[in-house]
Amino acid sequence: MTIHVLIACSKTKSIPPSKQLIWKSKTTVKSWGKVWINQTNVIPANQLYNGRSFQQQLKISQENKDVRVHILSAGSGLISSIEMKIPSYEATFRKNRGPSITDWHLLPNGGIGTLKLKPNDLIVSFAPPQYHSALLNDPYIGRISSQLIVPSTSPLVPISKTVIQIHPRAKEVLGVASTDLNTEFLRVFLSEGEEGFERIQALGGQLPPKVERNGITDADLLKKVNELKKITTLDALIRHLRDDLLIKASYERISHARKLVSVD
Repeated sequence: MTIHVLIACSKTKSIPPSKQLIWKSKTTVKSWGKVWINQTNVIPANQLYNGRSFQQQLKISQENKDVRVHILSAGSGLISSIEMKIPSYEATFRKNRGPSITDWHLLPNGGIGTLKLKPNDLIVSFAPPQYHSALLNDPYIGRISSQLIVPSTSPLVPISKTVIQIHPRAKEVLGVASTDLNTEFLRVFLSEGEEGFERIQALGGQLPPKVERNGITDADLLKKVNELKKITTLDALIRHLRDDLLIKASYERISHARKLVSVD
């Protein structure tokens, strides 16, 4: 049995795209495909995507035998070989910045129809919802639904064979930021299977009542972070703001504010 892991591509890439492969409001799947096939500056996909989450998920997957990685790309389609050479590009599922979720399977490398599975193979994915929405709209989704494993937060839940229940406070149990949550889910699944998520459920149920934090505007957050310049690490700053001052702000917002303060 092979476990096929579908991971999302990354926005950051090791080489810049040509101007022709930056998706614009007038770009269509057809015009994009014509430009794509004429590109000569190509690089293996596993070297092109250098985002932290992508590289971590790739490493976790490759550490497990009987696991094969596929890449869900908003500009390429389904990349079934991580060593496939592709051009750099800039495309997302945002309006006028990339294909619609209904057209995703028409991209240069196609969609689910390119997957080659054996009857006892499994497919697992903890990719962001927009990628799962694209899969859900692929006309060949029925071919893989009986082998598909997804989290309970996924748009693919209604058609999947196995749904892994995600505790609403899993982030606290795992001690990770929102940006790393899918990576940790993949790590847990490949190392512990569904039992790992049962463990998270149990630990989540033992947590004390959630602390009520107060919202804060971006301007006030920036001011507060500036006042706390003496706190030298991001983790310590986040803990102080959230746990001591009871300020409601995400890891990403606090990190961004800290960077702005550092620039000033």
